[in-house]
Amino acid sequence: MMQVINIFNRQKKFIMKKHFFNLSFVLAAGFIMLSCNNTSDTEKTNTDTTKTAMSDANTSPNPNGTMSDSNSNKMAPNSNLKTNEFVSKAGAGGMMEVAMGKLAQSNGGSNDVKDYGKMLEKDHGEAGDKLKSIANAEGISFPSTMTDEQSQHMAHLQSLTGADFDKAFIPMMIDDHTKDIAEFKKAAAGNENEKVKNFASTTLPTLETHLSKAKSIKSKMK
Repeated sequence: MMQVINIFNRQKKFIMKKHFFNLSFVLAAGFIMLSCNNTSDTEKTNTDTTKTAMSDANTSPNPNGTMSDSNSNKMAPNSNLKTNEFVSKAGAGGMMEVAMGKLAQSNGGSNDVKDYGKMLEKDHGEAGDKLKSIANAEGISFPSTMTDEQSQHMAHLQSLTGADFDKAFIPMMIDDHTKDIAEFKKAAAGNENEKVKNFASTTLPTLETHLSKAKSIKSKMK
């Protein structure tokens, strides 16, 4: 009888241990799943916070107090200005004539060339200022620099002095002013902006004087 009781007690202890182990396993699994869920929620929260911060960094208040995308600030300042082909060409060409006029006064070999350079600097400087003023008033884009081709012409002339400069400079001025006069006549006859048309018309006599003077200087060159 005692043996039966002992056997029964051992089986009871085994069953209790088995249930305790199963319960421990279930609790441990539940704890692991809960930890994973908490970690996922934390990562999601961190991700959302990061996205919000990035969005805020790309958005800044403008002077009017509203919000604007910072990428829009990278747009060119003249993006809303109208384009006028004549103004673009004449503006850049005027800058070149002023620069070449200054260069002629320092690098020219004859007094005629030096005086011609002084005339170019004065006349094209005044004309350029007037055209730029019209462009600003009319909301037209105005060039800030010469073209690459014009810069190359300047670089070539800067390497010359004296008679060599004169022989390269005067023919260039004849060619440039011949082309300019054709463009100004075209603009005076039909540019879409009335003020630009008037500018082209009133500036034509000055260009014709420059062309005539350049041809006169060339006729005296040996």
